[in-house]
Amino acid sequence: MPRRKKMFSKTAIGEDTRIAVNLTIKKLMDTPEQKEFEFPSSYTAEERAYIHKLCIDLGLKSKSRGKGANRFLTVYKREGSSIIQSDAIVKLQKPSKQIIINLIQKFPLNAKERQDLLPPTERERTLDNETITNTKAMGRLNNSIPQVPQLKTNPDLVNFRKNLTVFNSRNKILEALETSQVVVVGGETGSGKTTQVPQYILENCQEKNQACRIICTQPRRLSAVSIAERVAFERSENIGQTFGYQIRLESRVAPKTLLTYCTNGVLLRTLMGGDSALATITHIIIDEIHERDRFCDFLLIGLKEALNKFRTLKLILMSATMDTSIFVKYFNQCSVINVPGRCYDVDVYYLEDILKITGYMTKQMLIKRAEFINKNEQKKVLESWTQSAPSKNKKNKKNLSKITAAAGANASAPVALPILGQKNISVVEKIELEPWLRDEMDKNISDAWLCGEQENFSQLLHLIMSENISVDYQHSTTSVTPLMVSAGRGCINTTEQLLNLGANLNIRASNEWTALDWAKNMNEIECAELIESYMKSYSCNYDNNSPQYTDGVLSDEDKLLLDIYQNTFDDANVDYDLMLTLVFHIHSKMPPGAILIFLSGYDDIVTMRDKIELEERSLSQSMKYNLFVLHSNMQTSDQKRVFRPSPPGVRKIILSTNIAETSITIDDVVYVIDSGKVKEKSFDAMSGVCSLTSNWISQACANQRKGRAGRCQKGICYRLFSSNRYANMQKYQTPEILRLPLQELCLFTKHLAPGNTPIAEYLDRALEPPSNVVSRNAVQLLKSIDALDAWEDLTELGVHLLDLPVEPRLGKMLLYSVVLKCIDPILTIVCSLAYKDPFILPSRPCEKRAASIARKKFSSDSYSDHMTLLRAFQAWQQARSSGRERQFCEKNFISSAVMEMIVGMRSQLLGQLRASGFVRARGSGDIRDLNCNSENWSIVKACLAAGLYPNLIRVDRDFSQMRTQKETKVRFHPSSTLRDLEKSSTTSSQSQSHCSNVSTLPADWLVYEEMSRAGRFCHVKTVTLINPMTVALFSGPSRLAMDTIYETESMPESESDSEAEDSREGMTILKLDDWVVFKMEFETARLILNLRQKWNALFLRRMKAPTKPMTPLDEQVIKAIVSVITNEEQAFDLSQPTGIGQRPRPLIVDYYPANARRTDDVEQETF
Repeated sequence: MPRRKKMFSKTAIGEDTRIAVNLTIKKLMDTPEQKEFEFPSSYTAEERAYIHKLCIDLGLKSKSRGKGANRFLTVYKREGSSIIQSDAIVKLQKPSKQIIINLIQKFPLNAKERQDLLPPTERERTLDNETITNTKAMGRLNNSIPQVPQLKTNPDLVNFRKNLTVFNSRNKILEALETSQVVVVGGETGSGKTTQVPQYILENCQEKNQACRIICTQPRRLSAVSIAERVAFERSENIGQTFGYQIRLESRVAPKTLLTYCTNGVLLRTLMGGDSALATITHIIIDEIHERDRFCDFLLIGLKEALNKFRTLKLILMSATMDTSIFVKYFNQCSVINVPGRCYDVDVYYLEDILKITGYMTKQMLIKRAEFINKNEQKKVLESWTQSAPSKNKKNKKNLSKITAAAGANASAPVALPILGQKNISVVEKIELEPWLRDEMDKNISDAWLCGEQENFSQLLHLIMSENISVDYQHSTTSVTPLMVSAGRGCINTTEQLLNLGANLNIRASNEWTALDWAKNMNEIECAELIESYMKSYSCNYDNNSPQYTDGVLSDEDKLLLDIYQNTFDDANVDYDLMLTLVFHIHSKMPPGAILIFLSGYDDIVTMRDKIELEERSLSQSMKYNLFVLHSNMQTSDQKRVFRPSPPGVRKIILSTNIAETSITIDDVVYVIDSGKVKEKSFDAMSGVCSLTSNWISQACANQRKGRAGRCQKGICYRLFSSNRYANMQKYQTPEILRLPLQELCLFTKHLAPGNTPIAEYLDRALEPPSNVVSRNAVQLLKSIDALDAWEDLTELGVHLLDLPVEPRLGKMLLYSVVLKCIDPILTIVCSLAYKDPFILPSRPCEKRAASIARKKFSSDSYSDHMTLLRAFQAWQQARSSGRERQFCEKNFISSAVMEMIVGMRSQLLGQLRASGFVRARGSGDIRDLNCNSENWSIVKACLAAGLYPNLIRVDRDFSQMRTQKETKVRFHPSSTLRDLEKSSTTSSQSQSHCSNVSTLPADWLVYEEMSRAGRFCHVKTVTLINPMTVALFSGPSRLAMDTIYETESMPESESDSEAEDSREGMTILKLDDWVVFKMEFETARLILNLRQKWNALFLRRMKAPTKPMTPLDEQVIKAIVSVITNEEQAFDLSQPTGIGQRPRPLIVDYYPANARRTDDVEQETF
C-alpha cells in the first residue's frame, strides 16, 4: 500500500503522453458500448501511475497485469454490485399496527382502487392519449399582437450607434431576412449586435409600414433586463412600453410591447403552450447561442419544426464565437452574416514563451534539466552507431575502442533512466544486475553491433540464458536491446531465438526506434519480415494503436524547456508559483493596464489571492495595486468597484472564473493570464453521478478570454498551456445537453413532440443529440417516479409536473406536501434546491470552519441538510423583519439576494398551485388547511423521500459504509451538516471520521439531493436521515407488481406445515424495486402494503381531480399515515424540532436579484 501511494504521487509525465491518454479515456467514456481499453506494454511505470490516478479521479477502474516488459494496463468501467448482504428490516410498532388495522377494517380497499393501482397493460391503454395540461401555467410570454412600430430616437446616441461595427452590416442583415427564414449573425464581442439588430428590424418594419413583434432570448436574467433597459434608453422610452423584458418572477411588458427580451426558459414554456403562441410572433432572436445551454439546444428542435408551420416567422441566431457550419447544416443552408468586432490586436504567449520570458526554473526543473542534457549525450552516442551501417568484417574492431570510450563517459549510472518520451519498461521493473554483469552485457551488445560476429551474438544469448538476464535488457547508455542489435545486423537466427524467448517489440531505444525500425532503417528486409509475421501470428499489441494527437511545431529549445517543465509538474493542477512569477513580471516591467486572471473555481481563486497578498510589499515597490475577486457565489462589498477605472499609478489585478469570459466586461483590461481551466458539471447517466471537475477549456473559450485583453488598447494574453495543448483542445465546449441530466427536457418533450413520438427519437433531432443510452435512462427515471407510464405517456402526476417550473423530482415533492398538508416547509426547501444554495463561500480559507459551524447550527441536530435550508430561511426572515438582515447574513455566510429570490419563487409556485386547483381560497384545502401537518418534521421528511426517490442511501453496518444502488463508496459532502468537522486533513483521519459518522447514525436510510464524484469516492450533498417505514411507504412505484410480497425459499423440506407456519416470522420479503427490499413479518408486510395502497389511491384521486375537496375517507387515510410515521420516527429517537411549520411573514421584495445565477453554473465550487 505505501508503494502505491508513492507511485501515485509522481505523476508528472510528458505532455504528449498526457494528451494522448486523456483523449483515449475520454473516447472510452463517451462510447457506452465499449467497456474497457487496454494500453500497450510500452508505457513506463510513471505513465501507468498517471493513468491509474486519472482513472480514480474519473470513477473508472484500472488494473495492471504481467511482469517486466510485458506489463499491460487495462481501464474499464465500474459495474460492481452495491448489494448489502444483511437484509433491511422493518418493525412496525404495536400502536402503528392497530392504527392500520382500524383503517383497513373501516375503509377496506375497494375494487376501483385495486384496479387503479394495478400495473397498466397494453389493452388498458387508452387510444386517446393526447396530453391534457393546465392552460393556466405560468412563466409564459403574454399574448400581444404585432403592430407597426412607432419609434422614437435619442439624438445623443445616434452617432454612438453608427460607430458600432454592426452598423456597417445593417443592410446585409435586413437583405438576408428578406430572402431567408433563418439568418446566422456571427459578431465579435463589442460589435453591438445584441442591442442593434432588433432595432434594425423595427426600423425596417416602420419604414415599410409592416406589423411586427420580436422576441429576443438571453441565457441569463441579468442580460435580459440590462439589455432591455439599454435599448429603451437608446430610444428615449421607459422600459415596459415598446421595449420590455420577461424573466422568471419579473415582467415589464405591455400590450403594445414589440420587442421583448426574455430568458430561454420563458420562450420554451411559451412554445409548450401550443402552436398558437407563435402565431403572433414575427421574429425570434436567439442570442449567445455559442453557450449551447440545454434549453437553447432544446429550443432549436421546436423552432426548426415551427418554421415549417409558420412560413412568415423569421429566426435569427446570434453569437460571439460559434461554429456557423453546424447551424447552416442544421437549418438547411441558412444565410450567414459575419460582423467584425472593434477589439484591438492581442499578442499571445504560450507556456513555452512564458518560461523563457520569466526565466522560471525550480530546483526540480534544474535536476531534470541535467538529466535531459545527459540523455541528449546518450542520443549522440547512438547516432554514432547508426549514422552509417557497419560492415560485417573485423575492421570495425579498430573503431570499437573509440566509440565505446565515448559511451563510457556517460555510463557511470547504475541503470539508465528512461529518456524523454521513451516508451520502454520502467526502471523499477528492471532486475538490478551486478556491476560486472551489467558491464559485460553492455560490452557484448556494443561488440555485437559494431563487429557483427556470430560469436558476439552467441555470447549474448549465453549470458541471457545462463545468468537469468532479461531478454529485454537495455544497454545502459543507448537503451538498445539484444533484439534491436540482431535485427539491425540482419542476424536472422538470433532474431528468431530472441523472439521465441518473448522479446518485447514495443521497447524503444534512445532514438525512439523499435526492433522493427532498426531492421527497416538498416535495410535488413528478412529480419523486418520475420518481426512483422511474428506480430501478426501472436496478435502483438503494437504502439500504432496508441491514441493519436496533434503535435505542434516547436523549436528544439522550446521543446526541451517544455519537456523539463512537464516532467516536473502535473498540468492537471494550476501552477500558482509560475502564475505569481508572471504577475511579478507584468506588474514590474510592463506598461499600465489591468490584469485579468482566469481560474477555474473558488479554491484556485483563494489560493492565488493569498499568494499575491503574501507578496504585497514586493509587488507594491514598482506600482500600487488593487486586488479584486469575481465569482458568482462569493459576495464581496467592493465587487462593483472592479468596473471603475483605477486611479493613476494603481494597477487592477482581477481573479475571476469564466464569469468574466462573456457575462461581464471590464474595459480597462490589457493583460490576460489564462490558466486554461474551467469548472464543468457533467452527469454520468449510467451511474447517476454528477461530477464537478476542472477541465481544459475549448479553443473558442480560449479565444474569447484572449479578447478580454483588447477592449481599450492593444493587449497581451499569457496562456499557461503550451501551443501543442491548444492545438489539441476541443474547438468548442461540450454542449450541456450532452453532459447534464435530461429528465426535465424529456418531460418537456411531451408538450412539443407530435403524438406518439418516442422521447429519444425527438431528442435525436437536436443539433448534437445525446446518446440513446442517456435518453433512455432519463426516460426510465421519469417512469420510476411515476411521471411517465410504460408507453412514455404522461401519468396523472406527470401532467401536473409539466406545469410546475421546477425539476420533476422537486415538483413531485411539492405535490406530496399538498396532499400530506405540510406545504410551507416543503415550498421553502424546494425553492432552495431549485435555485441555489443560500450559503455563500467564505472569502478567506480561515473562515471555512466558521461557515461550516454556522451551517451546522441551523440543522438543529436533525440529521438533515434540508432542515438547514429551512431554518436558515426562517432565521433570515426574522432578521429582516427586525432590521438585522445585514449583520445576520455576514455572521452566517448567507446571501440575502438568494433568499429574496426564494421568496419570489415561493409566491410563483404557490400561484401555480392555486391555478391548478390544489390550493383553494377558503375552507377545506385552503392554505391554512394545507399546513396543518407542517409542524411534524417526520411528515415533511416523507415528502422529501417521495420526491428524491430513487436517490436513496442505505447504511451497511457491517462495514460502517454507505451504499447506493450503484455506488459502494459513498461519503458525505464537506458541506453536509451530517459530516463531523475534521481536525485533521489526513486520509486516515478522514476515513476514521467517516466511519464514526456512519456508526452513530440512528437509522439506516438516507435521501440525498445530488451525488458527485470525488476520486474513488462519491460525495452526497443535501442529505436527510429517514426511518425505514418512510422508505417502505413512499419509495418505489405507486403501481406495484403482483410479486411485491413473497416468502423466502429457505424453508427445509423436512419441516412440517406447522413448523413452516411458526417460522413465517422474518421470512417475508417486501420488494419495492430491484434494490429496495425489506425483510419482515408476514403480517407487517401485509399491513404496510395495505397502507401504501390506500395512500397511493388517495394521491391518484387528488391528481385526477385537484379541485375536488377531500372526503372524510381521505382525511382518515392522511390521519393514519401521519400517526404511523410519527410513531416510527419516535421509535428511532429522532428529534422533533419545533417551529418548522411557521408561516412565512408577508415580505415585499422590490428587487428580484436578476444577477444571481443557478447552481449548475460552471464556476460552482465545493469547499
